[in-house]
Amino acid sequence: MWKLFKFGLKAALGFGVAWVGVVAWVEYYGRSAAREREGDKPKGDAIVVMGARVLPRGRPSAALRTRAECAAELFHEGVAPRLLVSGGKVDMPKSEAQVGCEVVVQQQVPLHACLLEEQSRSTAQNAEFSAPLLRQHGVQRIVLVSDGYHLLRACAHFRREGFVVVPVASGRALHWRDALYWTAREAVALLSRPWLLWWAFEGA
Repeated sequence: MWKLFKFGLKAALGFGVAWVGVVAWVEYYGRSAAREREGDKPKGDAIVVMGARVLPRGRPSAALRTRAECAAELFHEGVAPRLLVSGGKVDMPKSEAQVGCEVVVQQQVPLHACLLEEQSRSTAQNAEFSAPLLRQHGVQRIVLVSDGYHLLRACAHFRREGFVVVPVASGRALHWRDALYWTAREAVALLSRPWLLWWAFEGA
């Protein structure tokens, strides 16, 4: 019984150390993407906007609006000639992609430059379902826009699909408690899929 307890304690400590390390990595990755956004402009074949929650009456959440507005700004800076918004319907009549597209069009991005991926319900599906659309347009290098805490995992999924990925943090300001919660959640998501860490290291 004592040996079992010691084994459990060591396992818990090991997971705790790994979790703290991944939390720090997620935080550093997001901050690095923000610094890159402030420096030289990234270049790609397409800008990809990660979906986020849609509010009642089809209104974009703060996360979705900030991501879409950041992507529109990048488009107008000549970062890429087209823009893909990813995200399906989650208990709302409009998809995340549709609402995000409405935001970028409001920001004067021409509709003909926009692609929509409206089937995904997770970050993994964002990448999986966006990949065929991107390949149809000859896209190999993407500029991926999301909240800083989300970028490490999102980039890993798109790299797994074979794309060169340049991360850009949307710049949404979060209260420190919210930032801590979402960063900790991302660390758990990454540790629960250890194979994904390989693709995260690929872009480190």
